[in-house]
Amino acid sequence: MFGKILRIIGIILLGVTAVITLLGGIGTTCVALNAANYEGMEAIAQYQWLYILYVLSGIVIGVLGIWVAVALVRGKPHAYRNALIVLVAGLLVGMLHMTTSRALRGSSMPKDFIVYATGLTLIIFLLFRIPGIWRRMNLDGHDDSAA
Repeated sequence: MFGKILRIIGIILLGVTAVITLLGGIGTTCVALNAANYEGMEAIAQYQWLYILYVLSGIVIGVLGIWVAVALVRGKPHAYRNALIVLVAGLLVGMLHMTTSRALRGSSMPKDFIVYATGLTLIIFLLFRIPGIWRRMNLDGHDDSAA
């Protein structure tokens, strides 16, 4: 029972993280395409290509995160490993985006929240690999990696 509850919490957390990553990518589109029209975003205009990459990365990582969350629900092979890959990718791209925004305009909100949520989700998924928790979650038959 405890393992099932943890599994549900993990899947919900991954799903929420994927959705906010997707929405963050979509929400950055306006600034990425026309930063000069938004107050406080003028410094980003000369790095438009980079912000377009951030938008595309956020959208792709968000969609993949949703796909992996569904795969976890269905107990698909490699789903746990794929979740870790998506979370690490989201964290790396998010941290780069956050650092770039802070350097160029002095602020990175609302990207900060997405990065922190992704980091928290990644930590929780890594805690799931603690052997006692892993066995209780009954993910052994659903994953290809060794404990």
